Amino acid sequence: MESGTSESLYAVWGTSSSDVYAVGYNGTILHYDGAEWGAMPSGTDVRLNAVWGTSSSDVYAVGYNGTILHYDGTEWSAMTSGTGESLYAVWGTSSSDVYAVGYNGTILHHDGSEWSPMASGKTNQLRGVG
Repeated sequence: MESGTSESLYAVWGTSSSDVYAVGYNGTILHYDGAEWGAMPSGTDVRLNAVWGTSSSDVYAVGYNGTILHYDGTEWSAMTSGTGESLYAVWGTSSSDVYAVGYNGTILHHDGSEWSPMASGKTNQLRGVG
């Protein structure tokens, strides 16, 4: 299956076989509608490392330099992460309980309103959450 991009892709997540998101190099975000992949404007050119959501109108993507993007079903927008550390994973239990982790032991928690740092006690890269 052709993705329609020559950029490297690093993560994929979806709500169903006709609602799948993939993220990658140079701010690449693709959406699969069950028939074909289409590019979505991300508003960034940084590498995106992970994608996760609660629904097709509540999707998060994280990447280099503390980049966090949110998709509301219409468009992707940048969120303030409060960090410049690269983020490698994102996961949560609801739209008011989302975690992002990354370089230098970075852990961020989103409560539905804002992202806040959490102490990890680590200085290595955290590459997974969930």
